[in-house]
Amino acid sequence: MIFKRFAIANVFIIFLMLIPNAYAGAYALHLTVAGESLGIIAQDYRISVDAISSANDFESLVIQPNQLIKVPYLIATGGLAELAPSPPIGFLSHTLKSGETLSDLSSQYGISIEAIIGANPDISSLDFLPIGLELLIPPEAGLVVTINSTEQLKAVLEDYGLSPKRIVKANSFISPAQLTRSTMIFLPGIKPTVALNRLAKVREDEHRYIWPVHGRITSYFGRRNLGMGTSNFHGAIDIAAPLGTAVSASRSGIIIYASWSKQGYGNLVKIRHNDGTETRYAHLSKFKVVVGQQVRQGDTVGLIGSTGLSTGPHLHFEIREHNKTVDPLLLLSK
Repeated sequence: MIFKRFAIANVFIIFLMLIPNAYAGAYALHLTVAGESLGIIAQDYRISVDAISSANDFESLVIQPNQLIKVPYLIATGGLAELAPSPPIGFLSHTLKSGETLSDLSSQYGISIEAIIGANPDISSLDFLPIGLELLIPPEAGLVVTINSTEQLKAVLEDYGLSPKRIVKANSFISPAQLTRSTMIFLPGIKPTVALNRLAKVREDEHRYIWPVHGRITSYFGRRNLGMGTSNFHGAIDIAAPLGTAVSASRSGIIIYASWSKQGYGNLVKIRHNDGTETRYAHLSKFKVVVGQQVRQGDTVGLIGSTGLSTGPHLHFEIREHNKTVDPLLLLSK
């Protein structure tokens, strides 16, 4: 379609969008007037004379009045933006409002957070998503992928062991031949493993340490009075919780100790993290890990107890950096 753009001093500029070519798919049609040169036109459009000459296959740089020439317009303006592909059939759209979380959407639409991630595998975070972000809400759990050709679709189906018939049904295709460039395809029942692993790492970067258990802090980090004029330094925090409450790994790492401690810790678990830091979980009633086991942030490592030097069920939680204890409240996610 051709549009008349404007006319100034008998110069008519018409914009025409074409099929993609060497000039990113767009040029302007410029009707020359007496006294114009390629140099003047190039200066007006802020591009080079060579770009105009190449677009028109000119053998000479001399032009005549009333000559229609192509000006590679997108070289000057920066290029076309591709339209976002349409979501699969049956998907809803939700625009995040202030204070909304993935958990809120999970409750509102009656689907799992994993299903939401599968429909939006490129989201940047599980916890810090921007207001106004448009999220797809799927009808069921699965994975959304963007396909650019039937050959790519065949490869995806082979990778996930899905039949073309199932995909055609899930996406309301008459035939996979209907695929166009950048088509969003829903793969029902497929777990978004890659996205989940990436987002777990992002979450740990965002929340370097998470609370291993929630409860009332009964003893803070620092010097504490033991009575009778005595005191000691408490290099941890004590968190009171009911006997048997699950204790979570504050960070991912490897279990380097899971046994009874003679230093008053009672049943003690130590986790060494990738940067060499260490967390300790003491007074446990039961272990849920063994030495050498890799754990992820949030995995259960033991149960609340009152073993060792303890006056009641609680967790002694300790963080060590460079083999020195640091105040956990300075590092724990709020």
